[in-house]
Amino acid sequence: MTEIAAGTAAWTAAWISAAAVAEEARRWAEWLWLALTIVWVVGMFTTRRTVRRQTSSSRVWQSGIVLLGFWLLFGPGTGIRGIDATAFAVTTTTALAGLATTLAGVAFAIWARVTLGANWSGVITVKEGHTLIRRGPYSIVRHPIYTGILTAAAGTALTHGSVRALLAPPVVAFGFWLKTVTEEQFMAAEFGEAYMRYQRDVRALIPFLF
Repeated sequence: MTEIAAGTAAWTAAWISAAAVAEEARRWAEWLWLALTIVWVVGMFTTRRTVRRQTSSSRVWQSGIVLLGFWLLFGPGTGIRGIDATAFAVTTTTALAGLATTLAGVAFAIWARVTLGANWSGVITVKEGHTLIRRGPYSIVRHPIYTGILTAAAGTALTHGSVRALLAPPVVAFGFWLKTVTEEQFMAAEFGEAYMRYQRDVRALIPFLF
C-alpha cells in the first residue's frame, strides 16, 4: 500500500511539473510572437513606395484564412467539443521542443524580414526599385518569412496540445500557399526569366521538398 501511495505521489508530482513547464513554455512562446510583431511594426516604417498592389478581394480572402489559423492557435475556445479537446498530454519534453521550434521559426522569419529590407510589405506588392533577393534565407526557400512563421506556429501548437492548436498550422499554411501563388505571379511579371530561374533553383516553403 505504501508503495502504491509513493508511486501515485511521484506520478502526481511529475504531472504537476510537466504542467508547469508547459505553461511556462506557452508564456515564453507568446513573448517570442510579441517580439516578431514588434519587428514587423517597426519594419513598416522602412519600406519603399508601392507601385503595384494585389486586389483587395484577394488580400481579404488570403489574410482571413491566415487570421483564422492564428485565432485557432491563440484565441479562446470555439465551443465545439471535438475541436477544443486535448489531442495529447504536453510533457516536459514536448513543451521544451515546442518552445525551441517556436524560437527557431521566429528567428528565421526575423532573419528573412531583415534580409528583405525595404522590399517588404504586409500585403503582396511590387515596390519602387524592387530587387530580387536571393541571399541569406532566400537561398534556402523562396518565402522564408512564411516558412519561419509556419515553423513557429507548429512549435507553439506543441506547447498547447489541443486539437484546435494542431489545426492552426495547416490553416495558416493554406493561407500562405494562396499568398505565394499571387506573389509569384507578381514576381514573375516583374523579374521575368530571372525569377523563373529562381523558382527552378530554390523550393517555395520547405527546403528540397516544396
